[in-house]
Amino acid sequence: MTFSQPGQAFDVAIIGGGIAGLSVALRLPAHMRIALFTKGLLGESNTRYAQGGLAVAMGADDNPELHYQDTMVAGAGLCDEEAVRILVEHGPEAVQWLIDDMGVQFDRAQPGSDAHSTPDGLLLGREAAHCRWRVLHAGGDASGAEIERALMTALRARSSIALYEETFVSDLLVEDGVCVGVQAVDRNEVPFTIMAQSIVLANGGAGGLWLHTSNPSGATADGIALAWRAGAAVADLEFMQFHPTVLMVNGTSHLISEAVRGEGGYLRNHAGERFMPRYSEQDELAPRDVVARAILSEMLKEQTECQYLDLRHLPAEKMHARFPTISAICRQNGLDLATDLLPVAPAAHYCMGGVLVDTEGRTTLPGLYAVGEVSCTGVHGANRLASNSLLEGLVYGIRVADHLTASAVLNDGHTNSYHARKGVSTIIFDSASDDEVPSSGNANERSPLEIRGELRQMMWQYVSLRREREGLLTARNQVKTLQALVLESGNEERQLSPRIAETINMLQVAELVIAAALERRESRGSHWRSDYQTTDDLLAGRHYAFQHSRIDPYGLSFRHKEVIRHV
Repeated sequence: MTFSQPGQAFDVAIIGGGIAGLSVALRLPAHMRIALFTKGLLGESNTRYAQGGLAVAMGADDNPELHYQDTMVAGAGLCDEEAVRILVEHGPEAVQWLIDDMGVQFDRAQPGSDAHSTPDGLLLGREAAHCRWRVLHAGGDASGAEIERALMTALRARSSIALYEETFVSDLLVEDGVCVGVQAVDRNEVPFTIMAQSIVLANGGAGGLWLHTSNPSGATADGIALAWRAGAAVADLEFMQFHPTVLMVNGTSHLISEAVRGEGGYLRNHAGERFMPRYSEQDELAPRDVVARAILSEMLKEQTECQYLDLRHLPAEKMHARFPTISAICRQNGLDLATDLLPVAPAAHYCMGGVLVDTEGRTTLPGLYAVGEVSCTGVHGANRLASNSLLEGLVYGIRVADHLTASAVLNDGHTNSYHARKGVSTIIFDSASDDEVPSSGNANERSPLEIRGELRQMMWQYVSLRREREGLLTARNQVKTLQALVLESGNEERQLSPRIAETINMLQVAELVIAAALERRESRGSHWRSDYQTTDDLLAGRHYAFQHSRIDPYGLSFRHKEVIRHV
């Protein structure tokens, strides 16, 4: 591993060190000059916290067509068919690359065991909305940690990759309509630039915009904001998936994998009733949006802060062995996974929308690619199928790398342009003029941490599981007020402080999420509006994308200009 000095030029610069970014880096040929940026230390990513596993059709009774059908149904009429086909058909070979070339150790069945497994002995789990047992896992419920471990080990063996840890990428550099580099700030808050033939965003989602989230603290929508400010289109931002079962105890939240319900866990209300049969024929294995709203409905009926996950009817020893990470978290909080009712509630989990890309990972801005949760391939539609996230990062990470390799061989550089997807309505925005950004009206300065806290509380109140126009307009006005507070802090500090820059990113993407939620006047998948409670069949396959009319690094607020429909 080489640690490069700032100012060098690279073939590819990758922002993000989860499964998506690392798959791109490790799939690229060793002779290419690669720079990899991580906001924290290498390994600090959403991938590490993924418990359930990786969905792939490798079971004897399974096939990609069944996986395709489950993904399409979960996506509620908004999945891109071609993108889903690529995901499920290339999944098995991508997983084999992960095992054979990267050294990932998935759990295997004991000889003579009657457990569900692949023909070569890989154990399979079952999660909501899957018609088959098809989820590979590792360490019981430490799947993401094992994948991250193996990829990090492989990365450290690659001397051609320059690693920039604890480095915050503050902006993308664009020249003549082409993304040519990045502006970054190192751990000492010293700014520098890196130039590259291709830039790949792989820096995760936006869970940090909400008060309750399963995401680590670094999920502050940085990649979406970077692309937006550079002029690339972003899409489907109204669709944030709220995981149904996050352990709510001692003022903290911890993810409890959907695989727990896949193994037979029940959901109960405070009256002890198993309530999911009233909401879905699939009971606890209904799609995530259905389960999350059911839990919320029970919470509202009972005026409580949680409902309960019950494993008491299942073999205790087996549950502790299957979910060692969750079992340990429960013990740390005075609970026994197998014998206690576990207090759970929904929390922001996964952003289905992101930077608009085609099936090669190309964005609408030449030279810029996106992969993983930061991207919007159309794979997840309005509601991601459980355990398809790691698979997407892997399959499309490999795909982006192979495309970049082929482009380098052909020496066509940035001439490969984004291929427009069907059903996308691109809404063009202008920056709001100074007199349209309200004054905060508050002489008391607030720290970035305080502004974030207000934003997260507001997003949870008005832009979470239940939405309606008046609440969304209230949220939009509050975001503008918070933007004014940031504007008053001065440009120079915003450029140098990652904390301020992250807050800017969160505010910009929050306003985009609200705009998208206002634009979609229906309820579909994870997006539910109390003033439009039904699904509008005319909007099936219709995506809303947003694009800035010009590069505007520090423009915080915007207004509609025009809508361009691609059919």
